[in-house]
Amino acid sequence: METSKKTDAALPQPIVAILKNLGRHIQIARKRRRLSEAKLAELAYTSRATIQRLEAGEPGVGIGILSSVLWVLKLHEDLTLVAAPERDEFGKLLETTRLPKRIHDAAGKDDKYDF
Repeated sequence: METSKKTDAALPQPIVAILKNLGRHIQIARKRRRLSEAKLAELAYTSRATIQRLEAGEPGVGIGILSSVLWVLKLHEDLTLVAAPERDEFGKLLETTRLPKRIHDAAGKDDKYDF
């Protein structure tokens, strides 16, 4: 993958692989719907070259274009899964480790119960 942006060149290899895989998935979805690159570009209000870059997994394609393409392909609901809090296992683990071991009563009456 050739890129002119310094940030694109610095992407971690797992991210590069994920973007290439995403591009392949979009290409398969487009072909299943029997849409040409040009037709998908027209429906998503972008250029054919941008569709080609997206399908190649180039990191410079904007999230707005990606969203439009997914909308046209009727795959836009998948975006709701990206960084969804309920799927953030690492974040939930960090949150759990920060919970207090003991909760103190505001008046300092830990061992007295008022039923």
